[in-house]
Amino acid sequence: MSNNVPIGIDDIPIGTAAPAYAPKQAVTAGDMERKIEFDDALEQALTLFWDHGYRGTSMGMLTSALGVEKPSIYASFGCKHQLYLAALARYRVWLIDTVRGILDAEPTARGGIDRAITSMMNRGARKSRIGCFATNSTLELADHDPLVLRETRAIFNELHAVFAEALKRAQHDGQVRDDLSAEILAQLLVNAIEGARVMEKTRASANALSAIVPLILSLLDHR
Repeated sequence: MSNNVPIGIDDIPIGTAAPAYAPKQAVTAGDMERKIEFDDALEQALTLFWDHGYRGTSMGMLTSALGVEKPSIYASFGCKHQLYLAALARYRVWLIDTVRGILDAEPTARGGIDRAITSMMNRGARKSRIGCFATNSTLELADHDPLVLRETRAIFNELHAVFAEALKRAQHDGQVRDDLSAEILAQLLVNAIEGARVMEKTRASANALSAIVPLILSLLDHR
């Protein structure tokens, strides 16, 4: 990785995606190469932090996985903590884009909700890392790290908003109960998803976790 990466965590406010606009500039092959290197490094760091946590991921592990020396990490991200925050911000974009993709892939809003919940709560329905990176971060750090708390809260708030939007469409189409607000039902779904991901960390039975998915979805039905 080059030490002159043009994009760093200090350039983008914590908890946001890329800027909505930027001055148009000529993009050279070198710029693209550095951007790719930056993105690849961030993906590698995200994988390590997700698997081992903040405290369990050493600088030695990061330099080995990223294929660089410590000065390159400091030049690109500032420090281990800033790299962790950048990984959380990257996870937020990935998670929300993934959920939106699942919701939009189905012909009906209710179908998208059912598929998203099944995918996110049913360990057997997906191949992914154990637990939710945002939940892991909350449990490990949020009590005493306000920047991590801010980022994880933003992740959960955005996930809630995505489900609330889909639930409103489903209520409008008569596919979901309307005696409770879409916001309350969305909070139910987020709580159920994150609770299941925590239980995954305890190596709870995949069958037991899968068995509650129909129950959670039935709570959306008309009463």
